[in-house]
Amino acid sequence: MYFSRKLKQDLSITGFIPAIICLSIGALIWIFIGAKAGLLAVALFFILYATFSFWIYIRTRNISYLAASLWQLLFGLFLVTSPRYLLIPIINSKITALITVFLLASTVWLFYLVFTKRAKWKGREVFELASISTEPLPDGFTERPRPAGRTDYSKDELIGFAKFLSSNLIAMPYFEENGIVFVPVKMEDEFGYMFTPEKFRQNRSWIAFDFTGNVTANISKKDYIGYKEELSFDQLCENLGKLFIEFMQYYRKGEAERIVDKLNKLGLGLTY
Repeated sequence: MYFSRKLKQDLSITGFIPAIICLSIGALIWIFIGAKAGLLAVALFFILYATFSFWIYIRTRNISYLAASLWQLLFGLFLVTSPRYLLIPIINSKITALITVFLLASTVWLFYLVFTKRAKWKGREVFELASISTEPLPDGFTERPRPAGRTDYSKDELIGFAKFLSSNLIAMPYFEENGIVFVPVKMEDEFGYMFTPEKFRQNRSWIAFDFTGNVTANISKKDYIGYKEELSFDQLCENLGKLFIEFMQYYRKGEAERIVDKLNKLGLGLTY
């Protein structure tokens, strides 16, 4: 699908920071203490990071985080049991071989999920779709939410919709007394949503569905200035809300996969 992209390109390296820190610490330990100590530090980091990935899987139910957790755990164990360094001498070589086989299998699984965009947060696609029919307008930004309309759904349907958007990394749902608020998440921004969920409405864009069918949307200043030009804020909020209303209608008709197809057809990259 060809369209004129309205978002600025994201050059953030946030997603690589944990790996950079891990490799840097491992390298320093390797230099000042020794190879085995350096490898052990890297192995422990991957094993600990596997628990973090599994925690995200529990929160989102996205299968790619389960695959990442498994890969990170197996890679850490592989380093610990590698015949070349064998940090734990009592490990049987058959166990090492078994770990290697599972590591290779999990690598294939993880690559499949990445290249099919199952591991990609789709916030950028959401904001691109919301902007397609939005007109340029100087001095457009304001700090007020905008009603986006009404639609029909039951409370159970809304909860199911929330689980679908979360498991497909489209938006993080936050449950309130009177409804559910959805926060579209871009790649590289996901850590903030995991660590500070209580601040989900602060400086973040959101779409709120209450239990009576009303839909309200708001664009944060950070996301607004992420566009290449100033756009009509009211129209952008309205389009964002209507986009999620459309998603809800697909979900209620049993055609939820059309939501993912619509986002993937934009043809954005695997990591931006």
